[in-house]
Formats: sequence, C-alpha cells, structure tokens
Amino acid sequence: MATKIVLASGSPRRRELMQQAGLSFEVKPATGEEIITSNIPQEVVKELSFQKAAEIFAKETGSKVNRDEIIFLSDKTLQELSVNGNFDKKSSDKFGNFSEGDIQSPVVIGADTVVSYKQKILGKPKDKDDARNMISGIQGDKHEVYTGVTVLWKQDDKVHSLVFAEETLVFVYPMTDEQIEGYISTDEPYDKAGAYGIQGMFGVYVKGIHGDYNNVVGLPIARLYQALMNYNLV
Repeated sequence: MATKIVLASGSPRRRELMQQAGLSFEVKPATGEEIITSNIPQEVVKELSFQKAAEIFAKETGSKVNRDEIIFLSDKTLQELSVNGNFDKKSSDKFGNFSEGDIQSPVVIGADTVVSYKQKILGKPKDKDDARNMISGIQGDKHEVYTGVTVLWKQDDKVHSLVFAEETLVFVYPMTDEQIEGYISTDEPYDKAGAYGIQGMFGVYVKGIHGDYNNVVGLPIARLYQALMNYNLV
C-alpha cells in the first residue's frame, strides 16, 4: 500500500507543485504559533518548516514529537554513499541510522519560505505600506529566497526527520514609483514572502534568477522529490 503523504501547508502554490510532481497527498495546514530563535534566513526557514511538520505529525500519530528522540537525516547522504547512482550496501555502515523497514506513519511535509534582502528577512507584508517598502527595497537589486523543508515519518519505531533549506538568487529590474504603486494595489503581494509572486504579475520585473525557480514559488520540488525517493518514501 502506498505511503500516506500529508502536506502541512495551505499554500496553493505548494499544492500545485506537489501535484505536478505526481504525488498523491492530503493537505492539513499547520496553525500553531511560529517561534523563531535565529536571525539567519536558512535557519529560520528550517526551524519554521520543522514546527509546521511536527504539529501535523503529532495530530496524525497522536504523539508529540520529541527532538531528542528524532533521527535527523540528510537529503544528500544516500547520494554520497552511492556508486554510479546505485546505493552501495557495503558503505551503509557509514550511515547506520538508515533502514529499509516499513513506514509506520504518514509522511508529513512542512515548508516555509522567506525573502532576504541585505541580511533582513522579509516575510508577508502586514499592509500596503509594508508591501511598498519591501518592493521599493528589492527593485533594481538582487535578493535571496530561502525555502526550508522538513519531512517527518516513523520507521522501525523511531521518528525520522529530513530538514534542508534551498537558496535562490533573484534579480529585479528597476521599477518606477508608479509601477510599484500599481503592483501593490493588486491582491497579489499580500500572501507572499517579500510581497511578490514570481509566477504572477510581478514576473515582468524579474530580470533573472540563479537557482531553482520553484524554490521562489514556494517549494524546491525537485530536491524534495529526490530526497523522498532516496528514503523510499514514494
């Protein structure tokens, strides 16, 4: 029987990317309070994605996630242990935590995306003035987009966790005050980190990117899919 996958996010963009990858999944958005203990963008998105995944994992399994009891894995570990693309069983002693036992819970995926400009994290704008300030800052310059992803599942009676962050550089054309006002007068900026959607009307102002386009949309689906395959979760 196929493993149940749960997306702990209500983002329609993440849902669309998961669907495009051919994944069957349920959507159960996390609603808990977000607690941030770092000001480093990569760490913030990993932290928040873990909180979202842990909240839904606890609801799905009926047991609270204890970080001290989790086996934390890397999405690159199996690739590093492979020989010509095939997993080398003789090298598995370098990674004793990996197991091919049955999956004993739903696979829960949490994600969080932020925009970072000059070391400052830009989340979703609170209002029109906030959106104006964000767009005014990033226009004519480059910034970074980080998406953190957490995958939680139970295997061999132990909770396993895969957590990573993906970075994409985004270059934006200069924009006039009139163009900025026109954009922030639409509904598009207000549910998106950095006050813009690269896949929407703002796309005409994006000069280029370096990295994964889908990461800017909200989910590095290729890296996630490869990691799920590496751990036999799909």
